[in-house]
Amino acid sequence: MAVPSIKRILQSFKRHLRAQGKHENTIRSYVNDVNVFLEWLSHTIGQSFSVQDISEADVRDFKSFLLTRNASNTSINRRLTALRQFFLFCVERKYIRGNPAAGVPALPSAPSSIKMLSRKEQLLLLRTVENMNRPLERVILLLLIHAGMRSSEICNLKVADLHMSSRDGKLFIRDERGQKYRFVTLSSRAQAAMRLYCKSRRIRMFSRRRDEPLLKQRNGNPLTQQVIDHIVKRVGKYAGIVDITPTMLRNTYAMQLLLSGEPPDKVALRLGTKSIAALKRVADQMKENERK
Repeated sequence: MAVPSIKRILQSFKRHLRAQGKHENTIRSYVNDVNVFLEWLSHTIGQSFSVQDISEADVRDFKSFLLTRNASNTSINRRLTALRQFFLFCVERKYIRGNPAAGVPALPSAPSSIKMLSRKEQLLLLRTVENMNRPLERVILLLLIHAGMRSSEICNLKVADLHMSSRDGKLFIRDERGQKYRFVTLSSRAQAAMRLYCKSRRIRMFSRRRDEPLLKQRNGNPLTQQVIDHIVKRVGKYAGIVDITPTMLRNTYAMQLLLSGEPPDKVALRLGTKSIAALKRVADQMKENERK
């Protein structure tokens, strides 16, 4: 099989990211970081090359080059992440056999500030969305702040992933490749929002529509992470909360669990992540401040 030029592969990579529902800012960042690497490599070797010619040594040399330019660890790790994703795409398309960036370790990251909502802001945000009479907006906000779901997970939900009874409600969560990996129990408030949304879309359990996306935009198009980000910011604006993001709502959910005494390993399990060390440090500090 003839391997396309790197330029054509990059164009396909962009379409692939959009199909996954990635935010446009994320797509631009990934493509820009890959281009920075390609331009550096072209200048370094002084000749044309194909994606098959790129080795792990090239990626390691690029990392060393960035270090000599005093790039921050965060910036270097971001570029390495973009390269891993790009080369993973190339492997999946069988353009190359192995991912040359997979074995290049990331640099230690400096502790970042964890942003979340105060209790007052949580109440204000939920009151605002419930007064808007927008079932989609309401259920999205509650899945973020009462279930700690990722935007990508919300976009990937199918009708078949929703399990509701008269007493409780659960969601079977899928990752971006469609693999199921955990259940999320819905709070009573999130259940009410989900029932209202299903009623507005006339969704019934065990219907023939079980492979359809559970949540759709009002125009019938599938949800994307960019749409969810826009919804969160719009509701936040109505509530008077600036610079709000879906990640802040997920952090808020996790912090409430930690402050209530939930063990960190169980909180990580609920969130579908390996570690919540940074959040735990913040929670411990908050508890210490309360004792003083």
